[in-house]
Amino acid sequence: METFIHQFNINEKICDDLIEYHKKNTEYKGEGTINTGEVDKSFKDSIDVSVYPSSQNLIIKNYYKEINEGIDQYYKKYKILNEGFNCHTDEPLNLQYYAPGGGFKKWHCERRINKGYQISRFLVFMTYLNDVTDAGETEWLYQKTKIQPKKGLSVIWPSDFTHTHRGIPSLSQEKYIATGWFNII
Repeated sequence: METFIHQFNINEKICDDLIEYHKKNTEYKGEGTINTGEVDKSFKDSIDVSVYPSSQNLIIKNYYKEINEGIDQYYKKYKILNEGFNCHTDEPLNLQYYAPGGGFKKWHCERRINKGYQISRFLVFMTYLNDVTDAGETEWLYQKTKIQPKKGLSVIWPSDFTHTHRGIPSLSQEKYIATGWFNII
């Protein structure tokens, strides 16, 4: 069965750099929020750092370069996308830290109709910045697929309800991810 969940790897040094960026950043750092903008730790328990696509930071630029190579692979695999499905990164990248027991625990999709950016979300990208061996998977409901976090492993998938997913918390290990969206033009 085709899941439309594409996996590829990025340079592990970039993962280390992004974790350090998260640890040192204070300007755009805060508790993770759900789509209403509220903090609800029963739904999402994380510390997030927002990074704007226009950032001139070399770490961020290097990460986007590798993610763009992944989207090129996605477009080569699903050739119909080359016929008018132009997309770009328009909203902030989210660097997320989950302490043991934390996670984006509830089923959700990345496209909602109550927020401007979410309406234009087309594809989601996510990179695992560290290994997690005790749970910590991302699970997709309808695809019946789980992916174990492995440092450098990146994933691209459609943003709609068809790809409803959640994070399975690890009770013993920390987890770092980078996640963002390609918006349709």
